[in-house]
Amino acid sequence: MTPPLIPTAHMPSELAPMPIDPAWIEEGTPMARGTVLMQSKDKLLSSGFWSCTAGKFQWVFSWDEFVHILEGEVTIHEEGGATHTLKAGDVAHFPRGLTTHWHVPKFVKKFFTLRTPEPFSL
Repeated sequence: MTPPLIPTAHMPSELAPMPIDPAWIEEGTPMARGTVLMQSKDKLLSSGFWSCTAGKFQWVFSWDEFVHILEGEVTIHEEGGATHTLKAGDVAHFPRGLTTHWHVPKFVKKFFTLRTPEPFSL
């Protein structure tokens, strides 16, 4: 039997800890959790789920990231630019190299797809 060409996965009931760099935390104690569920064979595309509790932090994107907000909301300020509030159902693209400041008022959960310049090792 030929192995399937279309891998599938389900959102886990609990996400693993995925701590935010302590130097990037600006306010509160945001607790991030996440998992990468899928990767392309070359490991340049990855997707999964991520969540975070209340807090404020900086995030510098070392990859291109597309997100779909599943629960909660987040307000994101582009360093030197616009401010965006994303809520459940919203999608966004964060280009590689962008510096942002995140404010999670209560909780946010997203599905993400990353495009990395080098293979992303799990």
